Parts: sequence; C-alpha cells; structure tokens
Amino acid sequence: MTAHSIDKIRCSVGITAYNEAANIGSLLAALLDQHLHEVEIVEIIVVASACTDRTVEIVKEYVAQQPHVKLIEQERREGKTSAINLFLQATSADICVLESGDTLPHEYAIEHLVRMFRDPNVGMVGAQKMVVDTPEHIIGLLSHLRLRMEHELCLEIPRLGR
Repeated sequence: MTAHSIDKIRCSVGITAYNEAANIGSLLAALLDQHLHEVEIVEIIVVASACTDRTVEIVKEYVAQQPHVKLIEQERREGKTSAINLFLQATSADICVLESGDTLPHEYAIEHLVRMFRDPNVGMVGAQKMVVDTPEHIIGLLSHLRLRMEHELCLEIPRLGR
C-alpha cells in the first residue's frame, strides 16, 4: 500500500483563548501551514472566552478567509473546561486536538500527534511544551526550568487530561 492510497486521518483542532491578540494570528497561521501527509485538519474552532482585546477581531479575519476556521464566543469567562466542552460539542471529528491560544505548534506537530491514532490501541496522545524565547530575567529562566522538569515528570507520569 503506498502513501497515496492511505485514507487520511481527519481531525479537528480546538483553540481555547482568552485575550490572546498577541499570539492568535500566529497560531492560526501556524495551524493553516501545517505539513500534513497522513492527516487532514477538517476544521479549526476557536473558543474565545469573554475577550476584551482584539482576539475576536483577529479570528474573524481568518474566518472570513478560511471556511474551515470557526469562532465560538463565550460572553463570560467560564474556565478552560467550559471552552473545551463547547469545542467538543461543535465538532463532528472523532479525533480532536486541543491547543491553547498562547502556543505555537511545530510545523509537523499535528501530523505527528494525530497519525499515532492509526494504532487502534492508542486512545490519547500528548505533546511536549517547548519554550521558544531566551530567558532574559530570572523569571524567564525559572519558567524554562519548570517546563523542563514538567516534561521529565510527564515522561514517567503522563498528564494528558489538562
């Protein structure tokens, strides 16, 4: 069987966002520019929770240009779990990828995560958070160290439900 004859694994990407105007455009651009071979992103749904910055306006610009980008606006902040539930109610895809509005996925991130579901024994996968900036202050250094320690811990005790 060649790579061309393999059915693509369809997924939906849900983004939870609260006041992410500084990053949401870059995140959507990164998701739209993913290198996909075995995977197809059928929709990207942004759940914007009571944003007071330009997050919603930026997402609406993408919605106008990309038919598979959708926006759900929450009038009140009800927490990340509520936003995730709204995403899950809105999608028809069997495989759902969750992104936070303050992240930037690697260009192969969705492909690498979703293609694991070719194995019927796989029920959930997770990714390692990588810091992309260089710490200039002690707070940034501590943030880098926290993410490294969290990754090491997650290799032993996966935390995929958060």
